[in-house]
Amino acid sequence: MATQDKANANMALWNSVQATDKAFTVTQNFDGRDITTINGTYVARRATEVFGPIGKGWGFEILVDRFDQGAPITTGSGADFKVYAYEIVHTVQLKLWYLRGGKKNYITQYGHTPFVRKGQYGPYTDFDAPKKSVTDAMKKCLSLAGFSADVHMGMFDDPTYMYGMEIKERLDAAGEDSNQEVMREARVEFREWLDRQVNAIVRSPNERALNLLAKNLLEQAREKAKVVKYDPADVERHINEAVEQRKQWLIDNPTQPARPLQKANEE
Repeated sequence: MATQDKANANMALWNSVQATDKAFTVTQNFDGRDITTINGTYVARRATEVFGPIGKGWGFEILVDRFDQGAPITTGSGADFKVYAYEIVHTVQLKLWYLRGGKKNYITQYGHTPFVRKGQYGPYTDFDAPKKSVTDAMKKCLSLAGFSADVHMGMFDDPTYMYGMEIKERLDAAGEDSNQEVMREARVEFREWLDRQVNAIVRSPNERALNLLAKNLLEQAREKAKVVKYDPADVERHINEAVEQRKQWLIDNPTQPARPLQKANEE
């Protein structure tokens, strides 16, 4: 028990700052991947909320500030091929400090930003690169302390986690006087979602597809049920009953087209 309490104490800062307000994030496609970025000023505001004003409760110093040569910028091909420039990357090494429990703590990280790069219409220079590198390094330092850990750990790619975040935002916006109404609406929405999912599952053409879809639904439904304060065991039982009903139908009607299951009864 003592070890567990110590571990929980060690996670106190992380747990208090890991959730990110999605209003301050942007998801963009970069080289074929969807990347979620966090607004730098938002992260600085969160640090100020926890540690105090910058320069007093937290801050940073730049240890390294340099430009690095990157990939060659070329033109032509064959006999006409030549290198006429190189991409340049701006790099900083930043040492961030913060006060907690009367003690000064330090985190060091690097930040990088393309300064000269070949774009769609040729080479270009980003004169904001030094500022962007500092912001990049600052966010990386704070991420190691747990700030916006849900984004860095890929939880923004988890629909169930985002569902919970959405419900929390609705509750926070409504205030205590309207929380019960918001939760009631969320529970109705959950039941409607579950009915749609179950009715889709029981259209499965064979048992293999049925089992695969049911497994995925069970994982999502259990977690979503917790968010809206439904008993996950009851939800799981409802899904399993529908699956067994569908399995029996497939056995009894091996050559018949799929038919939907009757809509589940609401509470």
